[in-house]
Amino acid sequence: MPSLSLDGDTEAGRDRVDEETLAEHIRAHAQWLETATEAGRCVDLTGANLTYGGFLDADMRQARLAGARLVKANLRESNFAGADLRGANLEGASMVNIDLSGACLVSANLHRVVSPGANFTDAEADEVRLASANLLSAVFLRTLLRGADLRDVNLAGGVLRESVLVAADLSDAKLMMADLTGANLRGANLSRAVLFGAVLDDCDLSDADLSSAVGVTAVQLERAFANAATRLPLDLDGCVMREAST
Repeated sequence: MPSLSLDGDTEAGRDRVDEETLAEHIRAHAQWLETATEAGRCVDLTGANLTYGGFLDADMRQARLAGARLVKANLRESNFAGADLRGANLEGASMVNIDLSGACLVSANLHRVVSPGANFTDAEADEVRLASANLLSAVFLRTLLRGADLRDVNLAGGVLRESVLVAADLSDAKLMMADLTGANLRGANLSRAVLFGAVLDDCDLSDADLSSAVGVTAVQLERAFANAATRLPLDLDGCVMREAST
């Protein structure tokens, strides 16, 4: 197969799994799921090069893809619930309406993914890279996102209820109308984050930096928790917020 190049990356085509082989893996995995593991086989493509891979509408629940390269892959409408994607590289992948509930995405690279409507419920995604991702109306319910890179992410209309975003970087994030009820944002960076209409009820903003956040109001903040180290915009510096428990 001719070597592929992706943004000057000559490694993109090296040892790449071809579409026919990938399709066979997907079929065998579907059979494994349908027969409750009695037939077929659980796909294990740990560390595999799946650049531009086609997973449209595929059922990849519980698949093993740790460290796999899925750059610019098509994962639209697919189901990766419970899949192992630790350290995987999905930069620029198309992930519209993907189901990643319960998946492991620790340290995965999802930079610039297109993933509106995605479901990350109960996923483990500490230190995941989601900078500049399109996550319009995505669901992050009870998701672990400690230390996550969410710079310039579009999460407008998204759900982050009860998620853990301790020390996450949300600078320049678009969070208009997002629901962060009960989320833990201790130590998070919300510099220049856009918070028009965001729900911050019972959100823990202890040690968080909102000093240059845009669109946040006293009414929103009064429903959240904070501590003496919480940094607010100058015009809201006197806002009375509930004291967070230590």
